[in-house]
Amino acid sequence: MDIAMVYSDRLLSPQIPPSRKLRVLKEVEIRLIEGEEQEVEELIMQIHSEEYFSRIRSHPFFENAVENVKCILTGLKALKDYDAVIVPVTTAGHLAEQSRMRGYCLLNGLAIAVKAAESYGRIAVIETDAHHGKASIVSEERATFFCIGRRECEISEDLRCVLGRRMGKDYVKSFEELVERVKEYDPNLVIWYLGLDLDSREYAEMPFGREEWEKLVKNFMKMAEGRKSLIMLALGLRDDVLKDIVGLFAGW
Repeated sequence: MDIAMVYSDRLLSPQIPPSRKLRVLKEVEIRLIEGEEQEVEELIMQIHSEEYFSRIRSHPFFENAVENVKCILTGLKALKDYDAVIVPVTTAGHLAEQSRMRGYCLLNGLAIAVKAAESYGRIAVIETDAHHGKASIVSEERATFFCIGRRECEISEDLRCVLGRRMGKDYVKSFEELVERVKEYDPNLVIWYLGLDLDSREYAEMPFGREEWEKLVKNFMKMAEGRKSLIMLALGLRDDVLKDIVGLFAGW
């Protein structure tokens, strides 16, 4: 499988701790694509309100979030040349609401990606993260969502994926079942929102180590054969985790 990763020095910010880990990507043997300069304001305002977008222009994360969106769009465009493209997520993740930021997420890059990819037709969004994203701002007509917790998952006020965190070693088995549902859906494009906070070394402290990661990546990559895949890799706080997981994809 031909795979690449989008990289931009403009994502590095002393105000955003996860972004500082991106430098480690230059130590991984994976093809890096430079984030392209492009106009994104009109697309962003198809997801977020004009009032909100105007209000956040003075936010310290604003330039980083806009650059993150540009990287996401660069990744989508690069799928014409690659089977799968990884895009690091800093401040344009899956938590932001239409008119409200959540956590580090100033813009909802996942919703923007789905909107930008509408020409693919059938889109599957896989969400594996220690938190649930604000999928409600993405129309169900645009994409079908698949997550470990499914609808019965109890969602806490801070959007923690309670069921996912309780699964422990059963997380991989649940992911295998999720992948089968995606196969049945038979999408043209798969967008995988993958949170590095699943790793046992990260702050969510889930029992998720090297063996679990290898199985997760293997299951996804086998399912993705013959399909285009955008992997939105939500950064954690450790550079060793980032390097290890990107290395798994690079070695596939």
